Amino acid sequence: MIEFNFKGISVSATVEMERYDYRDNGGHYKTRFNRNTLVKANFWGFVIDNDLYELATVKSSLNYFMQAYWKRTSKAGSKIELVTVLKRNNCGNSQALYLVARQKDGIHSLEISLVEKGAPAGKIYLNGQEVITLDIAIGKAINLLTPDYNIVEGNI
Repeated sequence: MIEFNFKGISVSATVEMERYDYRDNGGHYKTRFNRNTLVKANFWGFVIDNDLYELATVKSSLNYFMQAYWKRTSKAGSKIELVTVLKRNNCGNSQALYLVARQKDGIHSLEISLVEKGAPAGKIYLNGQEVITLDIAIGKAINLLTPDYNIVEGNI
């Protein structure tokens, strides 16, 4: 199990194993295990469950911010152009997760905020090192995702 918690953001990965005992055509008893990995990223109630698109969108935004951060830090006043929004509307509960590059007094930071039903539900500002930390956690979780498998009858 992997668990990461930081300023209201959590990333976790767990594995469920299913055991199958069977007999092959030669009469031998065999055991097979199916592994189901559950990856979850939670931003103050905006939950991403095993959704590669949403996880990849967050990770790519973190990567883009860091690449621009390293290029821009030597140039005073350079602005990082980054605004990423993930939107959902589940049963009248609208949610939007924003990842926005900010600059104040020459210091770059990444603002991650959640808006639910038009009202702010959570917000943090991350410096470069904290963005890298979150990027590593989400990257590790993405790497643990497993593809769906289909059991074809007659081959077991």
